Amino acid sequence: MSSKNYTIAMIGAGPAALYSTDKLVNAGHNVVIINRDIKPGGLAEFGIYPNKYKMKRGLRTIFRKILSNPRVTYLGNVSVGQDADISIDEIREMGFDAIVVAVGAQGTKWLGLEGEDAESVFHAKDLVYHYNALPPYSEREFAIGENVCVIGLGNVSLDIVHWLACEKKVERVTSVARRGPAERKTTRKELRLVSGALDVEQLRAEFDTITPSMVGVGQEPEKVFGELTRFAGTPLETESDTKFNMRFFRTPSRIERDASGEVTGLVCKKTRLVPREDGGTQLETLEEEEVLPCDTVVFAIGDSIEPSLGLPLDSRWSSSFATVVEPWEAHPDRPRYMVADPTQNQPLWGTFVIGWAREASDGLVGKAKADGEQGCDEILAYLDGEFEKGPESELETPEILENLLNFLASRQIQVVDYDNVRQIEAVEQQRAEELELEEFKFSTQKDMLEMVYPPGA
Repeated sequence: MSSKNYTIAMIGAGPAALYSTDKLVNAGHNVVIINRDIKPGGLAEFGIYPNKYKMKRGLRTIFRKILSNPRVTYLGNVSVGQDADISIDEIREMGFDAIVVAVGAQGTKWLGLEGEDAESVFHAKDLVYHYNALPPYSEREFAIGENVCVIGLGNVSLDIVHWLACEKKVERVTSVARRGPAERKTTRKELRLVSGALDVEQLRAEFDTITPSMVGVGQEPEKVFGELTRFAGTPLETESDTKFNMRFFRTPSRIERDASGEVTGLVCKKTRLVPREDGGTQLETLEEEEVLPCDTVVFAIGDSIEPSLGLPLDSRWSSSFATVVEPWEAHPDRPRYMVADPTQNQPLWGTFVIGWAREASDGLVGKAKADGEQGCDEILAYLDGEFEKGPESELETPEILENLLNFLASRQIQVVDYDNVRQIEAVEQQRAEELELEEFKFSTQKDMLEMVYPPGA
């Protein structure tokens, strides 16, 4: 362990950021968390379905303990990146000994289809943030129609189906998957929550069509059908007449619109699985097309990194930030976390990426925790002087923090500290009790900031 107490800038306040913060402060260092949102938690707060109260409360309890550590300073409502409140280069100039980027996958992944720019085409993440009361998404109106196609068949897509069936109560929602039902990425628990809306008759007809393709690669259609319909008839949490359909072996090729620009259908090419020589399967796209009638399309195909953060991109994988290629001698089998500049073939000494900022949409909270803590091993090794270069700043935490706060004040940024967050949460708890709700959240930036910065004060 280093004999000096170093000061680390942690950009982001989701699970990877907070669990990493805990490990860094337990090693004797100080962490300044800089977060885009007013409240911390990231996807643990704003990505989990709203009524999973027990899970959220458990995570909040853990995070509150971390954020209450005197070695931790929380600065919310501060965006980081190019054309943001502060850039990574400007943060570096404040005198931090290391910068850790743990902002999650803030970008959105699309397919580049004709028609994606239509008004009733959305990304799942925007809707998840909307129904979880995260400004500014919670302040936006989403024109959801009655016949929705959701592209993708993972747990996030089922969360969207859950919301569309139980809250929006649309007429029909159809999950569209490139591969077959045996390749679905959903858990039994998430499927159960939406099975009350499952159109078993439609699913039976779908299986009648796709059975030859499944049998051709050694799959058991009836077994898979039984798994999908296991909870059919389980009541939804609210009364709803929504019909939930599933379409498999369909890869979207364009979004159809009428003369006025309104979405009328999702055009898909049919696909099939074919065996590989190694015993696996691969997807083959056919020329035959089919139009799935719909008035709304939601992409639930994962997220991506946000290039506007200003970190170098990996020339091999444009969906990742560039990190050092050479294995770390201490742990040669691990991925690298230190950012690199591929144009100079040099590390960006003292700058690291962890969690979904390193590998977008990889795993859940537990995976983010593990990745963040593993990344901390490399961060601590850097601080301990185990690499070619180490920290060069001679400033202590109070000076660095003063530099940062003065800089943000000069840009008139309304910074929210952790005491302010607890103040907001206390009012929300009181409001929930008054309204006899399990939970209440302020859904506008204005409401929360006015508690911290009263008008006219």
